[in-house]
Amino acid sequence: MSLNMRILVLSAHPDDETFGMGGTIKKYSDQGAEIDIFVITDGASAQYSDKKMIDVRRKSCINAGKILGVKNFDFLDFPDGKLDSTSTLEITQKIEEKISTFKPEIIFTTPNNDGHQDHKKVNECTLIASRPKTIHVKQIIQYELFSTNRTSFSPNLFVDISKEFQPKLDAIKQYNSEIEDYPHVRSIKAVETLANMRGVESGFEKAEAFKIIRSYTI
Repeated sequence: MSLNMRILVLSAHPDDETFGMGGTIKKYSDQGAEIDIFVITDGASAQYSDKKMIDVRRKSCINAGKILGVKNFDFLDFPDGKLDSTSTLEITQKIEEKISTFKPEIIFTTPNNDGHQDHKKVNECTLIASRPKTIHVKQIIQYELFSTNRTSFSPNLFVDISKEFQPKLDAIKQYNSEIEDYPHVRSIKAVETLANMRGVESGFEKAEAFKIIRSYTI
């Protein structure tokens, strides 16, 4: 199957894209889609006082992306953990610029159902930046992020990642500093548990869940 289209994946932080939809990225890239990972913050949260970690996390993102078949990466420098106090206009303009130059048919963005202000802000700015005037954008889709303080995520789209799950795990392992021990939600076992649960719900061995929030003729 050939999927000859451009897909923009918005990520608040380096790793959101891989934890949230690494299997789907791999599936689409294998089918011929051109994928761009667009990271909004610098990745230097309070957890990492050493600014060298910015470079480490960006390299991890690139290494993970390459495993998933991604060739295009863009990194902005908005402050990690502080997007709620960052200008919506500034973030939106950067996303608009990317949409204008890359011209994606599908945009994936972070969910708005958890307590992380950065995820919510990127979601909000994505919707503003991709107003109907951007006629080449056919779908805007939220991916799921497993977090301890999220509210209910109600998917209306499932992607079978049974064959792509191992590459997803290999990509996640590029983010050594982000992986925790089980039962933390960012543990390898938790990632597999979520994939199994979404698989049971959709009739696949393993799946990733999404919510289509805008869809036009495609």
